[in-house]
Amino acid sequence: MALANLEASKLEHDYLAPAHLMLGLIAEGACVATETLRVLNVDVDAVRDAVRAQMQSGETEKSPARRAHSKELKEVINLAINEARKFNHRYIGTEHLVLGLLAHTDSIPAKVLHDQGVDLETAREKALAMLRADGEAGNDLMHSRHGDFEWVHQQELAKAFHSTDFWHTMILAVDSANRLGAGEIKPQHLLLALLRDSSNGIADLLGEKGVTIDWLRERLAGDSDT
Repeated sequence: MALANLEASKLEHDYLAPAHLMLGLIAEGACVATETLRVLNVDVDAVRDAVRAQMQSGETEKSPARRAHSKELKEVINLAINEARKFNHRYIGTEHLVLGLLAHTDSIPAKVLHDQGVDLETAREKALAMLRADGEAGNDLMHSRHGDFEWVHQQELAKAFHSTDFWHTMILAVDSANRLGAGEIKPQHLLLALLRDSSNGIADLLGEKGVTIDWLRERLAGDSDT
């Protein structure tokens, strides 16, 4: 979702739609969603180009603090949650998101994937087979990079998807990582995001202990591994 937000930023859009999510999944690289598509002989680069070709650039020069989720994206997320339930999974992974996109037949990604010969039932079977082959340890293929991941229950994750405060914090974390030249979001960027948002009260609490955003930025600026 953070990568989807970056894709929306590149297009100068002030909202998030299914097409941004598809571009975000492709930008993720090696994950269950993209590997499933490759098994189905889909050229993910061609999918990316086709999706972008159907989206017009916006006029939002400055990235908004919060990007509203379109009605269609909310529907895709709910469809992804339903796919996870069909798999009896207690997490939402990229495989569920791409299936949610396919299930939303009116979306740009679904039409592009259908043009490449991908249908929901076949994609679901391939994704499930891939997960079983990989041990299905509550994973996306990403867990091999990040180690064991404590997946939250899908109902709790659904709450996060619908929380504007959650996404506001994530967007600030992405921006903080970009400012520091980091290639991925790390815990320190989340802390920076919390300190930047004066509305949550956390900055005041930590400030009482001498932890300010300026102090943290100075400490992180000298850390080449940020």
